[in-house]
Amino acid sequence: MAMKISLLWLSFLLVLSHSTYAENFPRPAELERDVQFWLKVYTDATTKQGYIHDQYNLAVVYEKIDVTGSRTANRRLIKARKQFYADILKVLATGKRNNLSADERRVLTVWTMAHTQGEVDAKILSRAADSMRFQLGQANRFRQGLIRAGEWRPYIDATFRDLNLPLELTALPHVESSFNPAAYSHVGAAGLWQFIRSTGRRYMQIDYVVDERMDPFAATIAAAKLLRHNYNLTESWPLALTAYNHGVASMRRAIKQLGTRDIAMIARQYKGRSFGFASRNFYVAFLAALEVDKNPEKYFGTITSVTPYDYTEIKLDHYLYSKDIAQALGVRESILKQHNRSLLDSIWNGNKRVPKGYILRVPKRYLTASGGRLLASIAPEKLHTEQTPDLFHTVVRGDTISEIAQRYGYRVSEVLAANAMRSGHYIRIGQKLRLPVADQKVELDTVAVAEPIEKALVAEQPAVIEPTPLKAATAIAPDELNDIAATPSQINQQEAASLLTDPADYTVDDADRIIVQAEETLGHYAEWLDLRASRLRQINNMRFATPVIVGRRIALDFSRIPRQEFEQRRINYQKQFQEQYFVDHRIESTYMYTIKRGESLWHLAAKRFKVPMWLLRQHNPDVNFARIKPGMKIVVPVVNQAA
Repeated sequence: MAMKISLLWLSFLLVLSHSTYAENFPRPAELERDVQFWLKVYTDATTKQGYIHDQYNLAVVYEKIDVTGSRTANRRLIKARKQFYADILKVLATGKRNNLSADERRVLTVWTMAHTQGEVDAKILSRAADSMRFQLGQANRFRQGLIRAGEWRPYIDATFRDLNLPLELTALPHVESSFNPAAYSHVGAAGLWQFIRSTGRRYMQIDYVVDERMDPFAATIAAAKLLRHNYNLTESWPLALTAYNHGVASMRRAIKQLGTRDIAMIARQYKGRSFGFASRNFYVAFLAALEVDKNPEKYFGTITSVTPYDYTEIKLDHYLYSKDIAQALGVRESILKQHNRSLLDSIWNGNKRVPKGYILRVPKRYLTASGGRLLASIAPEKLHTEQTPDLFHTVVRGDTISEIAQRYGYRVSEVLAANAMRSGHYIRIGQKLRLPVADQKVELDTVAVAEPIEKALVAEQPAVIEPTPLKAATAIAPDELNDIAATPSQINQQEAASLLTDPADYTVDDADRIIVQAEETLGHYAEWLDLRASRLRQINNMRFATPVIVGRRIALDFSRIPRQEFEQRRINYQKQFQEQYFVDHRIESTYMYTIKRGESLWHLAAKRFKVPMWLLRQHNPDVNFARIKPGMKIVVPVVNQAA
C-alpha cells in the first residue's frame, strides 16, 4: 500500500511539474512552426551549413546549403542563392502557374504548404522576394554546449532554485553562448549569459581589472536577478525572456500598445522600431533549446557532460601579483587563469594586482595544503595595500592605438588589455585611455599625459533639481537607439539587452529646444554644439552663473552641428554617466511602493529612496512622474554600495 501511495504521489508531482512548466512557458500553436525551425538550426545543421529561408514565415525554407569556403566566398554564395530564389518568386508573383520549372514548382509547393491562411497570392510572393535571410546552423555548438554545461549546471540549478525561479530558465545559456564562458559578441556581450557592460554593471563588478561577466558563478546570480526583474515588470516569463534580449521597456510598451501579454500576438504583431528578427524569435529559440536540453539523447545520442570542479575558495587579504600567488600555491598561472575567468589580462601580464578581497577559486586537487596557509608564505614585501596606479592618455585627433602604444613603450595588446578592449578601431577624441603601468616598467612622473586639442569649456554646475514636481519632465516611451540588428547566427547578442532604455526625452523639438536632464550643464550643451556657453546664455537670456533647471526647456543653436549629431553626443554622455554609477553601486532587488500624498519624483529619488532620478524612471518607463497620484504603485530598485 505504501509503495502504491508513493507511486501515486510521484505521478501527481510529475503532472504538477509539467503543468507548471506549460503554464510558465507556453508553446502556442501559432508559434510551433518557428520552434520547429530553431530545432533544425540547433540539431540538423552544423556551423558549416545553413538555411535560406523567409524571415517572417519560418516554415518556408528554400534550401540547406554548405558554407565551407572563405568568408568572402560564403557571402557570395549566400547572395547568389538569395537572388536565385528572389527571381523565382518574382516570376510566381506574376501569376504564372503553367510550364513551371522544377525549382519553381518546388518553391510554390513550399509556400502553399507553409501558408495556412488561404491562397498564396501575388502580394505574398512579391513581398517574399525581399524577405529572405540566411541562418547558420548550430548543431555542433549546441552539442558542445551540452557537454560544457555539466561544469556549471549544478551551480546554476541551485542558484535559480534558491531564488525561486523556474528551473527551465537554466537552459537559456544554450541560446546565449552554448555554455561557453569565454563567448564575446561583436557588440560587446560577454560570458556565459552574454551581458553587455551597461547591464552587467548593475549587478556585477566590471572594470579594467575584474569583469565578472566572464565568471560563470557571478554572472549566473546576475542573470537570475535580471530575469526576476523582467518578470516583475512584465508578469510573463515569455516576455521576461524576450526582454532579456530586447529590453523590458520595449516589452512593457508592447503590452500597452496591443493590450495583451500573449507572446504569440506580440511576436506576430508588435511593430517596435527595433523589434526585428532577433527579438521576435528569442522566445521560440529558447523553447527549441529547452526541448533539446530536456531530450539530448533524442537529438545527439549519448552525451557525457563535464564533471564540476571541487573548489577551494580563498579570500585575499592583500593586493597581490598573480605570479606571486601562483608561486605560493604551487599552481601554474594558466590554471589560476582558467578557473578565475573574471580576472582580466592586465592581471596575468603583470600590469595590475589581483584585488584585495577577491575570492580566488582553486581546484582542490592542485593544492598540497590549505590555501590560506600557503599564501601566508608570501614575503611581506610582496603584500601590497593598494592597486597599481593608473596612468592616462587623452586621445587627440590623429591618434591610433598602435601610435599610443609605441609612444609609451608598450605593445598594442597591453594597451588593449589595460582598457578591457578587444579592438582599437573605435577610440575617440577626448577618450581617456589607461596605460598599463607596472611597478617595474614606468614611474608616474616620467610620462606626460597628452592634452586634447580643444580646451575644456568653462566649468559649469550640474543642472539644478527643483524640489517640486517636474511638470515638463513627462516620461515617454524610450527611444531604442542602441538596438543592433542580429547577425544571421547570433540572435541574442544585441545591445538592446540592457536592463532598461532610459525613458527620458533626449530629443530636440521643432523649436530647437530640449528638456534639461539630470547631471547636464550648459557647458555640456556648448561642447556638444561646438559653441561657447556664452552663446547659449545669450539666446536664453540667462545671466552668468544662472543654473539650468532639470525639467525646464532651453533653446539651442544648431549652426555648427546637426540635430542628430547633438542628440547622439548627448545620449552617449548619459549612457557613460549612468554606466559609471554602477562602478560603485549594485542593484540587489526591487519592490513595489505605493505613492503617498505630496510626493514628487525629486522627493522619492533624493529623499525617500536615495537613488538617481533616471534610475527610478528606468524602472518605471510607463509612469508619468509629473502626474503621479496617491495610491499609484511604482517599482523601486534596492541599491547597495559595491564592495
